[in-house]
Amino acid sequence: MKDEQMMHLLRILQAPKCLIWCLNIGETYNVSHKTWTKFAKGLKHTKVTHMYASEHTITSELKDLFRNVIRNNRKKHDMHINPNNLDVIVKCTHCWWNPINAAALRPYIKDSAYEHILFDGESLGLKGTTEGKNADTI
Repeated sequence: MKDEQMMHLLRILQAPKCLIWCLNIGETYNVSHKTWTKFAKGLKHTKVTHMYASEHTITSELKDLFRNVIRNNRKKHDMHINPNNLDVIVKCTHCWWNPINAAALRPYIKDSAYEHILFDGESLGLKGTTEGKNADTI
């Protein structure tokens, strides 16, 4: 992924009909700091509420900007905490903060086929698990 593809992705995410709310960009080494900054600022015009991008490619200040923008986006919709969306939510892992950790979902998870997730540290993204990087609270 390079600068041009990142900006194209941002345009897709900003489309009013786009329903993408969870994004894992992963290890993306060929994107400039300038483009990362534009991407982070542009996310405020999307529905993205949960995300991961490698900390190897962005500064801690930029990660803070990402986290602030996506936190604010959580006021726009409830797709990330809607119990009717659990089938999707449980698949959204490897983020800085996994949506399955939302307190609002706990009662619904206990009464669902996904109760086992409450005891799975890796799915929850807890520290000390294979994906400990997910435990950063956003």
